[in-house]
Amino acid sequence: MHTTTPLFLTLLSFRLFNALSLRTYFQPDEFWQALEPAHRLVYGYGYLTWEWRDGLRSIAHPLLFAAIYKINELLRLGETGLIHGPKVLQAIFAAIADYQVILFSKQNYGYEISQISTIITVTSAFNFFVSCRTFSNSLEMTLLITGLRYWPIKTAEISINIKNVAKALALAAIACVLRPTNALIWAYLGMELVVRLKALAPIFTAIAIGSVVFLANALVDIWYYGEVTFPVLNFIKFNLVESLSLFYGANRKLYYLIEAIPQLLTVQTPFFFHGLYLARRSVLARASIFVVVIYSVVSHKEVRFIFPLLPIFHVLSALSIKKLRIFQWPRLRWAFVFALLVINLPLTIYASFVHQRGVIDVTTYIRRTPEISSVGFLMPCHSTPWMSHIHRSDISAWFLTCEPPRSSVDISAYRDEADQFYDDPFLFLNTHFPALNESSENDISRFKFNWPSHIVIFGALENTFKGFVGNSYIEVQRLFNSHIHDDNRRKGDVIVYKKYF
Repeated sequence: MHTTTPLFLTLLSFRLFNALSLRTYFQPDEFWQALEPAHRLVYGYGYLTWEWRDGLRSIAHPLLFAAIYKINELLRLGETGLIHGPKVLQAIFAAIADYQVILFSKQNYGYEISQISTIITVTSAFNFFVSCRTFSNSLEMTLLITGLRYWPIKTAEISINIKNVAKALALAAIACVLRPTNALIWAYLGMELVVRLKALAPIFTAIAIGSVVFLANALVDIWYYGEVTFPVLNFIKFNLVESLSLFYGANRKLYYLIEAIPQLLTVQTPFFFHGLYLARRSVLARASIFVVVIYSVVSHKEVRFIFPLLPIFHVLSALSIKKLRIFQWPRLRWAFVFALLVINLPLTIYASFVHQRGVIDVTTYIRRTPEISSVGFLMPCHSTPWMSHIHRSDISAWFLTCEPPRSSVDISAYRDEADQFYDDPFLFLNTHFPALNESSENDISRFKFNWPSHIVIFGALENTFKGFVGNSYIEVQRLFNSHIHDDNRRKGDVIVYKKYF
């Protein structure tokens, strides 16, 4: 295996197919924290979540996609560029991550580990499912593995190439701009290097580079918000000082160990833990353990928070596979690859092309149906993409929100708008909507919502909704969404109703 341009182009072709073939929904941030702010910035309409209104997010990441939208407008690519342009950009980032895994593992562990790491990376179901999505975590993964390639991770090294360290720290600073929590792994790596070298040069280099990157980012954010705003500080205040992230759920302490890591690695999970044991004295293993332990202390947990560590996990898994000599015997090697495909391929197909595709398909339906003049989503908040996919300034649209409480409110007793609706749909509709036979534009001043030309619901709400509206709305489109769902509110098809009178 040679790390050449043709190899990168092969990886890029694979990730382009990966990105352009995705048909499903994973989590809201893919759209609401990346594409939606970018769409609003370029096209002048859309919705900004509370994080943007409170200045918790840096515009740095959405600016990448705003540039894509600008190019789309200049080239007049229309719907194709609007929907697929951001995917192409993310596919490039994903391909770079794949390529850097090859370079990193070969540079630090040799050809065989590089070969095994590549196979694991390319056949990873979770990598296929997430790496080409427009999460900041996905770009964070690319920046992390690229930065690690320049970082002196071998503990026997007592001298360093300061230019390479500077490159790594520049990438680390950019990653921290995207997500401040990326500082965890780089803080560990930095302190380990300082202790190993018994020198402060890495700290001074980090301060110098970090100051430049963060100053540039601060200027961009000041331009965007129109005032002095430091999203990193607001992020820390919300998540750590006020602990309001608990509003979005809390998980058990061992979540990452017994749930998230098996989701990330599937069949490679036992090899990862074995590889972690084999490399337990390495900087790479200790840094990974440190990050997972710190994340485990925080109550709000999500699998994508440790997704940037996936390339490291793949390399550690490769160490185990080499130790077990699986690749030394051709039959055993092919049996292993076959097992990867048999387990990961069905998961990849179902998660990427089937499960939760209705919430994507419905935005296409709305975008391409001119008769829709207004639309409401009686769903849990952020169940679908928004104007980055609907892309229609000629319609009025609303959804049920889920704004978090503020520090003075008891989180356990707080009910957001979507919660209030699902607590008692009839009461909510009677309270916040005019009577169906009296609906008019004048009702907007007296009620929070008006009855739109079309309403979108999940199948789980079908009987309740029909029981309330009777014959006032008729079904005009039903889109498959999921066979099962861990959220009862999101079960069933996505159904579009049209106002009948």
